[in-house]
Amino acid sequence: MTVREALNRGMAFLTRAEADTPYLDACLLLAETLKLSKEALIGAYPEEIDSGAVDRFEGLLRRRADGIPVSYLRRRKEFYGLEFYVDERVLVPRPDTETLVEEARALMESRRFRRVLDLCAGSGCLAIALKRLFPEMEIAGADVSPGAGDVFRFNAVTLLGAPLDFFESDLFADVPGTFDLVLSNPPYVGSAEVEAMKRSGWPEPALALDGGPDGTDFHFRIIENAVERLAPGGSLLLEADPGQIDKLSLEMERLGYINVHTRRDLGGRERVLCGRKPES
Repeated sequence: MTVREALNRGMAFLTRAEADTPYLDACLLLAETLKLSKEALIGAYPEEIDSGAVDRFEGLLRRRADGIPVSYLRRRKEFYGLEFYVDERVLVPRPDTETLVEEARALMESRRFRRVLDLCAGSGCLAIALKRLFPEMEIAGADVSPGAGDVFRFNAVTLLGAPLDFFESDLFADVPGTFDLVLSNPPYVGSAEVEAMKRSGWPEPALALDGGPDGTDFHFRIIENAVERLAPGGSLLLEADPGQIDKLSLEMERLGYINVHTRRDLGGRERVLCGRKPES
């Protein structure tokens, strides 16, 4: 069987399994099997592949058809130009979350920040992407999910060459000090939807998805507690579902945050909520 034939068979299999992106998924999984880049895979179309590789590829296809994300099968996911290790202990980074990095980057370029905290840090994609951009900043992560700290530390050492501070903590509970910037992609899927996802076999950790009945429990806790944990003039950035933004904005304003505004994601939807603690 040639590479082209294997790819076509894989795409057809995933199409029948109703995968969202059958061609892309088949490409990535075949490239993973053959230890090639996606670009090199195209150049290798006429080459023959052995039966062992075909068996490995078909095994990955079956697992993908069972609902396992390609990122878990490959054990990596690209985010903000960096390749992060991911497994079932952490949420797979989404492209829309790059909006959080962009907003944080704009703030950090315009103001003199010293300490930054990534809450619900998971794989460390936010903290590590920002540390690559601002190596002089003191950037830490915090997460309560079992095993998330191991993934965070591995990615920090792999991508930065040195560890970042990590706190195993329920939000701010076990994190010391104050911060000039706090950013977070907290769980924001409603509990009923998470239950349905788990019943269908969704593999991502429920703790990283379940944001309570309407998905905003963590946001409200962070908004309230960050008032005491932000330095004067410090900023809070939160990713949320577009349908949650209005009521979260009102809560920020009620608690005294100023310059409350939003930033739109790649699809033009309001995705990141921003607010600032007054100087005094």
